[in-house]
Amino acid sequence: MTLKQLKAFLTVARTLNYAQAAEELFLSQSALSITIKTLEEEFGGKLFRRNTRRVEVTAEGASLIPAAKKLLANWEEMEKDLKQRFQFNRGTLNIASMPYATHAILPALIERFAQRHPNISFSIHDVPNEKIIEKVQDGIFEIGLCFQPSQTEQLSFVPLLQEDFIAVVPKNHHLASQPTITWQQLCAESFITLQNPSIVRQIIEQKCLEYQLTLDLKVECHQISSISNFVALGMGVSAIPRQFQRCIDLEHNQLLEISDDHVQLQLGILYKKDFQLSSISSEFIQMLQEQQFIF
Repeated sequence: MTLKQLKAFLTVARTLNYAQAAEELFLSQSALSITIKTLEEEFGGKLFRRNTRRVEVTAEGASLIPAAKKLLANWEEMEKDLKQRFQFNRGTLNIASMPYATHAILPALIERFAQRHPNISFSIHDVPNEKIIEKVQDGIFEIGLCFQPSQTEQLSFVPLLQEDFIAVVPKNHHLASQPTITWQQLCAESFITLQNPSIVRQIIEQKCLEYQLTLDLKVECHQISSISNFVALGMGVSAIPRQFQRCIDLEHNQLLEISDDHVQLQLGILYKKDFQLSSISSEFIQMLQEQQFIF
């Protein structure tokens, strides 16, 4: 049963008049008759009894009316919903984000997008950086907020900002009084950092190798907030991307500039190449490409 047949059947069943039904449907009577006849052939029996004076619905036709009305209502609701989604009057933006980025970066992006499209809702999934890359590549998430991956053959990346590194030491640490610190000084201390395969961990290990030092790993964890707590207890020092500082307890920790820091990490939105994004995700990416954000 096509939508055209469905509407034709219900209109004839309501009016019991082919001429009136044809007029409402903007069809000729012959076209309407052919539509009903084709539908009856598909079902294998008569839906209407028709003579020169009147039209009657058969018992089989009457049994079809409730289901046909429900089908038409579902179709119209689906059509309305889809139109609203294309017009951004309804829908949900799903985005995978590193936990720290959810805290420090994403709110400004979401606020700007919500100003443009106030009827859109948001679903944020806190996922480690490396898992975001994997899940976007596998098509589990359409878009992710993460650091730029080294391999981007199948992925597209929209940069938002560049991240350098700063040091975190306890307030009572012997290095805390210095205005700046070097990577060599930092790598000589006991370290608290993220677990592998974190890109932050990899950079710290690379810096240790540059100075022919072995990373003295005291604590490894998943969250920047945990790093803050362990550093505050005096168990070691750490180095974090600058935007992470919003997650650091500054009452018990000291942030220091790294004077010889030449690390630059691109943070931005990742999505899969040659993948048909939803209208909402495409609009979100377009907004990021059009506007500059200050964090």
